[in-house]
Amino acid sequence: MKLTKTRHCVKQTNLLRTIKIRNRLLCIFLFISLVPVTFIGFYAYTVYTQSINDKLERSNEQALYLLNQNFITELNIFRMYIDTISVSDECQQILSKSCDTNFTLNEQDVQALNDFRSRVPFPSIHLKNLRILDRNRNIVYDLGYDDIDAERFSQIVEEIDETSPHDSLQYIHTYRSSDKIIIGRKIYSSTRLSEHIGYILIYLDETFFSNTLFTNVSFGDESNIMLVRGDGYIISSQKRSVLGALLDDALLQQVKLNKNSLAETFYTEYEGEKLVIISVYNSEFNNYLMATFPYRYITDETSRINQRLLLLAAILIALCLCLTLIVYTSIMQPIHQIVTKCNDISYEDLNTAINDTSPDELGFLARTIDQMLQRIHMFHIEQAQNEEQKRHLELRVLQYQINTHFLFNTLNSLRIVAQMNDVPILEQGISSLTFLLQQTLVKKQERIPLSLEIENLNHYFTVQSIRYAGMFDVKYHLENDTLACEIPRFALQPLAENAIIHGTANAAIPIIISVESHFSDNKTLEIILRDNGCGFDQDEVKQTDKKCGSGIGVDNVNQRIKLHYGASYGLKLESHPGEGTVCYLTLPHILYKEEN
Repeated sequence: MKLTKTRHCVKQTNLLRTIKIRNRLLCIFLFISLVPVTFIGFYAYTVYTQSINDKLERSNEQALYLLNQNFITELNIFRMYIDTISVSDECQQILSKSCDTNFTLNEQDVQALNDFRSRVPFPSIHLKNLRILDRNRNIVYDLGYDDIDAERFSQIVEEIDETSPHDSLQYIHTYRSSDKIIIGRKIYSSTRLSEHIGYILIYLDETFFSNTLFTNVSFGDESNIMLVRGDGYIISSQKRSVLGALLDDALLQQVKLNKNSLAETFYTEYEGEKLVIISVYNSEFNNYLMATFPYRYITDETSRINQRLLLLAAILIALCLCLTLIVYTSIMQPIHQIVTKCNDISYEDLNTAINDTSPDELGFLARTIDQMLQRIHMFHIEQAQNEEQKRHLELRVLQYQINTHFLFNTLNSLRIVAQMNDVPILEQGISSLTFLLQQTLVKKQERIPLSLEIENLNHYFTVQSIRYAGMFDVKYHLENDTLACEIPRFALQPLAENAIIHGTANAAIPIIISVESHFSDNKTLEIILRDNGCGFDQDEVKQTDKKCGSGIGVDNVNQRIKLHYGASYGLKLESHPGEGTVCYLTLPHILYKEEN
């Protein structure tokens, strides 16, 4: 089965190879460019248009909802003004009197209402008139700024009766050709709540809605915001020509389907054009706040964007096709040569070359690759040698960078003591010195167990006790488990030398040098060498030590530890004049293994 499939694949490959590479590239290029672009373009247009529609719909609904909330808030200011006047004692007393059709208000009552109204200022400059009627529709109080005919006024009062107990919101066109909106309410007795005693009407300038509330809100070109009563009368509109007109019946029926306080969007055909309608129902006044705009306001922009994208895609395809044909011949051959040569190169055999002498960029690239391969080959050889030599030299230099005057001073001290005294200390000193010289010059292990390092340190103290007789004493506090851990050779001797030199410099009594070892909480090995000697100022002594050479050993210890184990380990030294010196060595917990 596998053999049959393999033969089938080979036949297909051979069939493709009967067509020139240029033609193959053209066909595959057209396929992978035109088909995806066409599909993606159509898909993007559909998804993009739908996405914009959804986002605009939600955004417009939210905007209209907030506009309606603002509208209700502003109206509530006037309604509170109506509340204040309706329940006032002056108004209640006058309207509660027995009234007939020939009722006339006396001057005292008028003055009482005027005094009360002066204490309750108008809530807005848009409030143009205030009128109070008794239960028989006799005018009890009127500012008299503007008016309408009696028949229209009678219709308004009847509308107030029909909408009660809710407030009525109605549009009028006055004698002075002013557009106003009336907020009307029936007044009931404050003592007998079911008794109707009169009416109150306030006249608002219609521009308060169209020019103040709606003026800064737009849903696009040719959009309109309207306030429509439940019976279809338009009582306010951004377009002045439709004020007082009836909304189209079919459109009104669709709007009436929305009885929620949240905005809803629907689409309809009106006068041969598709419209977007957004409406919010206001149950307090049984009216609708509506926004209308053409549907093409949404689709025009997406159509223009997609046309430009398609044109740009066509231009790019044509341009890429031409460039592909032009560059194909000049690139494929040298690239094939370079790829072939690079495939033949292995990490073990870098000493090879492409040998392309062409003067163009690909020839330059081939020669650059040749030079790079040669440099990598040489660098690979040099790096291996340098790394080994560098590590060896660093360890050797750090290991043998020892203060040589120590050896000569000690031998000179032993010689003087041998001349002046015939005592056993000479033999002990020479023995210790011999051991130290053997560890230094004969033994080559860089790392030793802590137990051997303590033995070296003990011999060092024995030798130094000859020179500094009675000037120091040594105490050891070592945990047995730590003695098997590895440590760089002679890591403690420079610290002991530092303790003796600085600790006994001006000491009047012998100092005590303490050597401690233990494991810390994080299982690292900590070695502490401290003395109670004179101590020193680290900043002042640092420069002096570098000049005279006594500070080289301390730096040597720190560098060797970091070189062996990493930057997180090393030496820390603390000293203050008159308080002694403490040296902290931090090493990893590694058990010593004998080196061959």
